[in-house]
Amino acid sequence: MIRLQKIKIENFRGIRRIELDLKGENFAACGRNGTGKSGIVDAIEFALTGKISRLTGPGTGELSVKQHGPHVDFTAKPELAVVTLAVMTPSGSNATITRSVKAASSPTIEPNTPEIIAALDNARLHPEFVLSRRELIKYVLSEPSSRAAEVQALLRLDDIGKLRSGLQRIVNATAKDVTNSEDAVSASKQQLMNGLGIPELTAEHILDAANSARDVLGLGKLTALEANTALNDGMATSDASTVIAKVSKPQALSDILAVRTAIEKLSGQVSRDRCEACRKATEELTGDSDALESVNREDFLRKAVENFDGEECPVCETEFDDEAFRSIIEAKLIRYAEMAKKRLELEGQIKPILGDIVNVGISLAAIISLASQLVPPLETPPLSEFKSALGERYLVLNRLLPLNDTLQMLPRAHTVPDLADAVDKIEAAVNALPEPSKQGAARDLLSVAQDRLTTYRNARANLVAKRVQAKRAATAYDVFGKSTEKALEGIYAKVQETFSSLYRDINKEDEGDFTAQLLPSLGKLGFGVDFYGRGQFPPGAYHSEGHQDGMGLCLYLALMSHLQGENFVLAVLDDVLMSVDAGHRREVCTVLKKTFPNTQFIFTTHDEIWLRHMKSEGLIKAKNAVHFRTWTVDHGPKEWDATDVWDEIDAYLLKDDVQGAAALLRHYLEHFSREACHRLRAKVEFRGDAQFMLGDLLPNAVSALGDVFKKSKAAANSWNQQEKVSVIASREAVFNDAKAKAKYDEWQLNSAVHFNEWDNLQKQDFAPVVTSFRTMLGYFSCTTCDEMYGVRPERGAKLESLRCTCGTDELNLQAK
Repeated sequence: MIRLQKIKIENFRGIRRIELDLKGENFAACGRNGTGKSGIVDAIEFALTGKISRLTGPGTGELSVKQHGPHVDFTAKPELAVVTLAVMTPSGSNATITRSVKAASSPTIEPNTPEIIAALDNARLHPEFVLSRRELIKYVLSEPSSRAAEVQALLRLDDIGKLRSGLQRIVNATAKDVTNSEDAVSASKQQLMNGLGIPELTAEHILDAANSARDVLGLGKLTALEANTALNDGMATSDASTVIAKVSKPQALSDILAVRTAIEKLSGQVSRDRCEACRKATEELTGDSDALESVNREDFLRKAVENFDGEECPVCETEFDDEAFRSIIEAKLIRYAEMAKKRLELEGQIKPILGDIVNVGISLAAIISLASQLVPPLETPPLSEFKSALGERYLVLNRLLPLNDTLQMLPRAHTVPDLADAVDKIEAAVNALPEPSKQGAARDLLSVAQDRLTTYRNARANLVAKRVQAKRAATAYDVFGKSTEKALEGIYAKVQETFSSLYRDINKEDEGDFTAQLLPSLGKLGFGVDFYGRGQFPPGAYHSEGHQDGMGLCLYLALMSHLQGENFVLAVLDDVLMSVDAGHRREVCTVLKKTFPNTQFIFTTHDEIWLRHMKSEGLIKAKNAVHFRTWTVDHGPKEWDATDVWDEIDAYLLKDDVQGAAALLRHYLEHFSREACHRLRAKVEFRGDAQFMLGDLLPNAVSALGDVFKKSKAAANSWNQQEKVSVIASREAVFNDAKAKAKYDEWQLNSAVHFNEWDNLQKQDFAPVVTSFRTMLGYFSCTTCDEMYGVRPERGAKLESLRCTCGTDELNLQAK
């Protein structure tokens, strides 16, 4: 992965133009909602991946990078919507990535080295480096099946689900092959029994029937029925002059009887009841018909995901963004897995009906062939038509889908047309045949029986092969499931321990013994967390939303640590810390700083207190932040930058817009006073709602700086540093003069200020007010680094020093 040095954003999302120096370190963007913070997040993600996750997923509808990535005034000029990112690779090499919305998939990279290409590929493969609260909470409160999909996708384990589904399809297919082969064996068995005229298919019955015929022909007795035994062995050469008749009268009569028996079974009450039970079961599934009928599209859908280019569906060319497309497909696949189970159950119920249909069909085929061999041949249209109808019934019921077709077929699956005349006609023709001689009947029986025995043996061999395949498929599925389950348990155990440790560090005061459990099972991931020693419960059961968000952050960090290890060097947290329980924010800062010292965090927050926490805890440096004060569609976000503010106030006055200048001055003084009170540790009267007015802050900030000058002068005196005493006294004098001119101490009493009557002043009256405040505020900052002074330490009873960021200006506050 790479570290971010600088970013320039032009005409992108809500930003017209902005440049930020990230320095390859932690960085924060603060501002009220709607001031453009998230535009920075979108820009970073877009520069690295060409995607914007905010425009994807549930609820985003028709949003897309192509249409909604550019600033609203540049939708027709996507080539001008550009993000330029200066980065540093793990080896320390610098590179620049420039990406426009028009050519989102083709960034310009300088230098275009293999290392930077690999780093970008890694970013594209791991878009989860950007985390919003919307994404954060899905790891915690999702359904187990959805959580498993989300977590496995993040850990790059989603291929496990694909393989499991693929193996399941093979198991289902081979099981169906076994069923079809069993039907073929059953049918060929019945035909062999009919051919031999035996009531049960055993070796003893087969040999008895065959040997009776062989004895008539003077052939040797068969003593055993082996795999290669031929019932008609020796018959072909025993009497070469004998011509075997086309139709064996005994066999023909046996086949006719078999047809009547099979038809009677198909149309009987047992079959009728079975069809009705299946109809009811099928009807119950009609509400899930669409999902059930789509089960066979699983391969198709998975290939669609594999071939998705991040912009258009590979099938219909509809524009999608990556996450939205994948979430839609994954939801369908989960539903298909549920439907596949229901389908198997219904197929098992229909199986006996299919067996009856197959028996009738095979029996009909035998007598239709018989009729064609008679002299003269008999036409059998009713039999042929019914045989074709049975074939259609078999196809519809065996296919099962669409369900409506199956529903329409089941009530008539057992019905049989009036075939009595056709069968009787064939039977009369067969009865009219001359009775065969004993030798002829014996030859016919052995010839037909051998053909049917061969068919039966082949069907049996095919069934054995299909069962072997099915067993192997089931074993592979079982082994894969157990192996992946064990491997996942190992992975989740590590993630679970890291997660628990992070959460304990953040909540050590009241949940120091916290534990958690990630419980994987096929296709699901349960998540239980300890609730003050009362047991393991789902995160949403008893913990507050703030604690849940803290869990989400910890789980995300644990997953990323496992996934990337030392390569976890960048994370963009979009207003995520804001949602963490307020009482543990400092602990969160400490955990991020100490546990992930090599990770560059980019934060956004709309809470200034959070920003100060991050600074005071050393998570971000004082200058590694941007504070937005407002946003307009024409100019984008505006920073709280002193130079810009004073210039903007002057611009208002040039237009004689005192009202605009006054409003901006008030807002800036509020912003400045909050920061000055924080840095100087000014004493401010506590308010539970944290809603401080300017009069609550500015006088205290001014007083705090004045006290610092007094303490530093006293300390210098104690050390007999008279030269320093003189310098400090001079600074104190000019500061006091500035205070007097600004009349800051009249803030709460001066109605012209407190009641916003600045708005009613004339330009010549208000300009001196601006000048006096600008002068006074200038004494709060170092003239070298232009950074506001702060006292050290940030906590504790004694103040040690006042210093700026660069260290050029420092005042000792400790007396000798």
